[in-house]
Amino acid sequence: MIRIQNVSRRSGDKTILESISLEIQRGEIFTFIGQAGAARRRFCASSIFLICRQTAPLFFEDIDTAASNEAVRLSIRRRMAMVFQKPAVLNTTVSGNVAFGLKFRKVERTEIETRVQEALDIVGLLHLADRKAVTLSGGEMQRVAIARALVTRPEVLLLDEPTANLDPVNTELIEKTHSCHSKKFRTTIILSTHDMIQGQRLADRMG
Repeated sequence: MIRIQNVSRRSGDKTILESISLEIQRGEIFTFIGQAGAARRRFCASSIFLICRQTAPLFFEDIDTAASNEAVRLSIRRRMAMVFQKPAVLNTTVSGNVAFGLKFRKVERTEIETRVQEALDIVGLLHLADRKAVTLSGGEMQRVAIARALVTRPEVLLLDEPTANLDPVNTELIEKTHSCHSKKFRTTIILSTHDMIQGQRLADRMG
């Protein structure tokens, strides 16, 4: 599904990524494991086109994104979602947060309501749909962020340390969500973590 060839990144005189090549198959959970400062987040952001235009080949279903125009790259980007380590929520309700991406995609209102309820049910927050998101705990906010990503039904979901600094209950809920969602919808999940045990527990393959 995703094939990367010799991706490198520099920041000034510092090498951030050097000649990274790999393939990630549809429906698998692929985990990047490395210590802090190992550029795992930078690599995920590069893979999903959140930072500078690709100069090395990055293929998405055999489409060379480096050689494609912006319209093609944007259409591919919309088939992906990313959840960061520190969740950011809007000053509105939980359901309003989750619906945000669907409104940008101009999805019909009835469809939005149905999909928001489904996403909140997956992460166990349906009972908090009308609560202000900014009043939630850190773990609950992260589950809102995950629901906001899942509601767009991405083919590829990138997760940057999604359970860092969370309590065991929220960690377990989030891990179960990833595993079940991947199996049910064949979503390709790319997980970045420093936790070797978590990586081994969740991943089909590791790097």
